[in-house]
Amino acid sequence: MPTPDEATVKGLEGSALSIRRLLSLWDYRIRDHASVPQVRLDLTNAGLDTVPDFAVGALDDEVTIVPIARDRDAAADTDDGDDATEQDPADDSEEAVGVFPQAAMRVHDLPCAHRVAAITPDEPLSAAMGRMAEHGYSQLPVIDTSGTLHGVVTWASIVHMHATGRTTCLANAITTEYEIVNASAHLLPVLPAIRAHEFVLVRAADGQVCGIVTSADLAGEFGTVARPFFTLGEIERRLRRCLGRVYDESDIQKVHKKKNSVDEMMFGEYIRLLKDEGRWDKLGWPLVDQDHFLGLLNRVKDVRNTVMHFNAPSLRAEQLVLLDSFVAMLRQYDPDYGATNRG
Repeated sequence: MPTPDEATVKGLEGSALSIRRLLSLWDYRIRDHASVPQVRLDLTNAGLDTVPDFAVGALDDEVTIVPIARDRDAAADTDDGDDATEQDPADDSEEAVGVFPQAAMRVHDLPCAHRVAAITPDEPLSAAMGRMAEHGYSQLPVIDTSGTLHGVVTWASIVHMHATGRTTCLANAITTEYEIVNASAHLLPVLPAIRAHEFVLVRAADGQVCGIVTSADLAGEFGTVARPFFTLGEIERRLRRCLGRVYDESDIQKVHKKKNSVDEMMFGEYIRLLKDEGRWDKLGWPLVDQDHFLGLLNRVKDVRNTVMHFNAPSLRAEQLVLLDSFVAMLRQYDPDYGATNRG
């Protein structure tokens, strides 16, 4: 689902609107595992909240958009002089997103759903075959200059044309045995159609074909999408093992009074835990510069908050390198690494 731009979200401050209207700004109609975390994350990133909570009540109930009460936890922690009173709105966004992505993946989240090579009906069959051979395509949509879809040419349909003795031409090589899905459709229910036909055409909101998803695309995109999740999962497991070996409940509660162990903490809280020089020295990593490590960890946190949404843009090469290098460093300090050699 599209997310309103930052200015639009910030512009909601002070407004009163129904929960239904709030959801519609994100093109959501209901509250579910996808809509609630996404709306909450975007509001939090803009420093905003709703009163009452938009996640409860009837859809026609009204909520008011207000600034986040940054000192709500500080009031409860005034008896502690450490950094337990620090509140980072990004921590709220981490909690909203959760460990795994909460937004169901949709067809339009695949880059291939936004590009399509096609041929026009008045071009010769030889042009279609040449284009397919040159680019390694197994199929080529036939779309006229007005955007109307006439069908698809595939290697199988060309073979069938010859096998049935029909005249060799583009019109006789066109097949209508394909499926077309909306770009906004959930991806998982579409997988059987891709498996059955080896591709599906993607239809944009204006009704025209905007992309094509093939079995090969799906395999490649899965690696692109899944890799950051697996790497971030390993980073968090190893970091928690490293920190959990050193810090006890008293250390944790100096950062967050309502948490008792490292396993309950989020990335922003790891940073606050390690910012204190005394606690950093307790970690016992003399060859690691504190400021450099915290800088890397903060960048990893930002990447983590990006990839927890399937509708986020693909990671840049330097972001992938950051995750790979950071997890490689943690492997050297993970107390279980030498014994188990596994994540």
